[in-house]
Amino acid sequence: MMDTATSTDSLVAPLQLIRADIRVRNFQRWMGGKRLQDADHAMHCLLTECFGDLAPKPFRLIVPRGAACGVLYGYGHTEADALRESAGIYADPLQAKIFPGHTINSKPMPTEWREGKRLGFETRIRPVVRRSRNAEGRPGRERDAFQLKARQYPKKEMPYSREEVYREWLSDQFDRRGGARLESAELRSFQRTRAVRKLRACHSEGPDAIMRGVLTITDAAAFTALLTQGIGRHRAYGYGMLLLRPA
Repeated sequence: MMDTATSTDSLVAPLQLIRADIRVRNFQRWMGGKRLQDADHAMHCLLTECFGDLAPKPFRLIVPRGAACGVLYGYGHTEADALRESAGIYADPLQAKIFPGHTINSKPMPTEWREGKRLGFETRIRPVVRRSRNAEGRPGRERDAFQLKARQYPKKEMPYSREEVYREWLSDQFDRRGGARLESAELRSFQRTRAVRKLRACHSEGPDAIMRGVLTITDAAAFTALLTQGIGRHRAYGYGMLLLRPA
């Protein structure tokens, strides 16, 4: 008798890399109308309103300084046609001008990865460490990993650079999630930014860094999960997406 049972894995659609053009001025107009000041929070809200559960996550918004047009990248299990259909139904006229439907594109990512393969990558991260819960059981505050490391040397010069600390933080993230091992990474840019994660919530300041490096795949299935989930915290707000490139 033929076994007609279907495994859970076979029901999961292939991971898609999503790309869409972003009209910056229209995005800023929409943010103003919503009284949103944090572009990362605003993009999270915009994607949720237009795509609901289909919204790509993690995502990366890239807008060159002073440019009229930016680019949104993201990972998800929904192809471009379904995203265009969703935007056509749910996006209001201004939202539809932010990322016109014809600019939404997708491609399937590989379903099989070779263990030991080396890949280059770039990722935007928020390298923070959350302290243990306090006496009331609430999560502790997030701390910049570099500042936290520097506190170990209060009476002498900090022996590690910001790049070294963030590289160690990134390596630890790979080890925790599995799928790949960090081979090398360099700090391409750094700034401190204010973030808000809920409407009318208080701002929090923290590190905002772009790291570029090389990884080695250690587990094929876990690596797909790593791409799907992203790296570190604030992954729903434009951080942690691994953009792959030649090693």
